[in-house]
Amino acid sequence: MATFKRPLVALLVSPGWEQRRAILEGRVTVSIRPGYRDGYDVGRPLMLCCQIDPWCVMADITFVRHCLLAEVTAKEILDQGFDGRAKLMNFMLKFYPDLTENDGVTVINWGNVRGKLVEDWNKLRKIGPSVLQDSPRESSF
Repeated sequence: MATFKRPLVALLVSPGWEQRRAILEGRVTVSIRPGYRDGYDVGRPLMLCCQIDPWCVMADITFVRHCLLAEVTAKEILDQGFDGRAKLMNFMLKFYPDLTENDGVTVINWGNVRGKLVEDWNKLRKIGPSVLQDSPRESSF
């Protein structure tokens, strides 16, 4: 008997090159999203992408939890790329202006980031920093 395969799920990421580089390098491995979201199951493939400036990589969901924003840990905040709760809040309020510390959130962790952009980025990093200065548009990465 055939088994059904669940489709991949996606997360939109900021068009900023800093966050993209951090994802490619494995320094950002978490996304904290408002609301209790389902469908982000451990082991499920995850597409990290941006619709504003085309960019896309694949990853695997490694851990998911639901909590209040006030309960997000310092490690989760750091793994999202912020060095403190205030910076996380400032960033999130740009996209979700009504968000409060008492709102529920979904914390999505991923690993095994892969795809052509990851391969290209790793090749450029091996060549050296001088090549990265003359690399394709920052937004490509």
